[in-house]
Amino acid sequence: MAIGRYLAAAVIWWGVAAPGAAQQPPVQAKTGPDIVVQGLSDTPSAWRRAESAHVIVTSKGSEAELKRVTNTLERLYALMARLYHRTNAADDTVKLQVTLVDSADFFKAMKLPNLRSEEGPYATTFAGERYYDPREDGPVLAVARTDQVIKLSTALAEDRDLEDGSTSTNDEASGGTSMMGAMARAPIARRWEAVLYSAFAQHFLLTYVPAAYPRWYLDGVGALFSTLEVRRDGKVDYARDPLDYRQVFNAYGPLRVKPIITGEYLQGDTGKMRWTPYHAWLLTHFFLFSQLKAERSAQFQRYMAAIGQGVPMAEAAKVFGDLSRLQHDLDIYQERGTEYARADAVPPPGGDPSINVVPRSSAAVIEARLELGTRLAAAPADSGWVARLHDTVADLPYNPEALLTQAEVECRAGQNAACLESAERVLARTPDNIRALAWKGIALTHQALAGPTADRVAALKAARVPIVRALRIDNDTPLPLLAFFNSYAEAGEPVPDQAMLGLVKVTQEVPAAPGPRLLLAQELVRQGHADLARQVLIPVLYGGYDSPEKTRAQALLAASGAAQHAAR
Repeated sequence: MAIGRYLAAAVIWWGVAAPGAAQQPPVQAKTGPDIVVQGLSDTPSAWRRAESAHVIVTSKGSEAELKRVTNTLERLYALMARLYHRTNAADDTVKLQVTLVDSADFFKAMKLPNLRSEEGPYATTFAGERYYDPREDGPVLAVARTDQVIKLSTALAEDRDLEDGSTSTNDEASGGTSMMGAMARAPIARRWEAVLYSAFAQHFLLTYVPAAYPRWYLDGVGALFSTLEVRRDGKVDYARDPLDYRQVFNAYGPLRVKPIITGEYLQGDTGKMRWTPYHAWLLTHFFLFSQLKAERSAQFQRYMAAIGQGVPMAEAAKVFGDLSRLQHDLDIYQERGTEYARADAVPPPGGDPSINVVPRSSAAVIEARLELGTRLAAAPADSGWVARLHDTVADLPYNPEALLTQAEVECRAGQNAACLESAERVLARTPDNIRALAWKGIALTHQALAGPTADRVAALKAARVPIVRALRIDNDTPLPLLAFFNSYAEAGEPVPDQAMLGLVKVTQEVPAAPGPRLLLAQELVRQGHADLARQVLIPVLYGGYDSPEKTRAQALLAASGAAQHAAR
């Protein structure tokens, strides 16, 4: 069968990549056209949107800042594509949607938990600066556009001051703290761009080299590229020492290898050390940039491969032998000083981005787009939030983006009649709008499944009409491909090969998203291909992040009897 050959080929693509090789000779990229700034006749908002080859960035910052940041993200993409041997690979993935919010208070106000990704767990002062959600229709990233204030006045730092004799007890009224000791513990800043570039590097790894990585490694790769610096001559420095990293170690403890590579730190056991991006930088820098001896390098590769196949971290760490010797090697490496890498000029692929002012009607749903992944994850959905969105959109002039956001919210909240109405409003003006056609088909599918059993077959057939129309217009967009597959799977009907192939395509367009992988695995198990289902689910089952889909994937494989489905 064609489906069998296609899935066999897909397994090669899904195969676990070796994540350790991150230093390769750079190649020259092509330059692109000058920036294009387009004005909008609609009432403007304070937001601007930049679109480039691989990202769409929305921000309230200046146009110059937006251009610079977007270009740097594209340079980072080009650099990592060189390092991970992807310069000649086709890129069919959905663009990353980046929203730069004004401050970390934005995340606190919206209470956006990272359901499918999580840094650290970091010490509190380093947390809460970003939100990343690898969604089924495209990944979403939000970063606070304010520098992090890193607290250095910790109990551990004060203890060290006392031990080192850096505090004075001459002035009892001062509590024994000298002016010099207080100054040494003044807060430092971590630039917000470092958080952005770190998150993008992690996104690149999960998207273009999909595999099961331990979380500390994802943190570390992000930290390595967070210090990216574009020089005036166009050359790019990366893997640089983070500023003030020794002060951070003084405040949060030196890097202890054992609790990290065994996974003990995920249960809160790091001894006197607290995990930070700076610790993640040093550990990953050691494994990737210290010119390890052949034996140690082979141990690291075996460790990563074992984790990629579901071996618990503590068991995988046994390949290093005596961990005290590994700690000794790392301590020596840190003492002698680390090196950084410099790549030849990396122009942004495709040239400078196009930049548009976002109209007020589109800007009104920016927050709602971010909140979608969280507000509707709970069952039942947040009905009050859905109602507030209705009120917001009702007060806006006609805007397809706002209406389609509303349609998505309504369909995902089970308000199928309202979803259908919102989609029809868009189709009345733009009959070929792919997202509107897909949401119309999804709403009709849900209505068919909730309707009389005697009418179901005919109703489902009618529901697929707008979905198929969307696919004939564009068969590369994830939403209608998912809608077509689900119109069979949710009805319990045999899924045709065409729908299966479409879902395989979705997993290649949004590789980091656990949802499409789970859907495909469920159908593969139903067809008797449990081992292939496990292969599809490896990044979900054994990757560094927990997710709602991970729990369901574990249950799926446990019920199917597939081997090695236990969680770490």
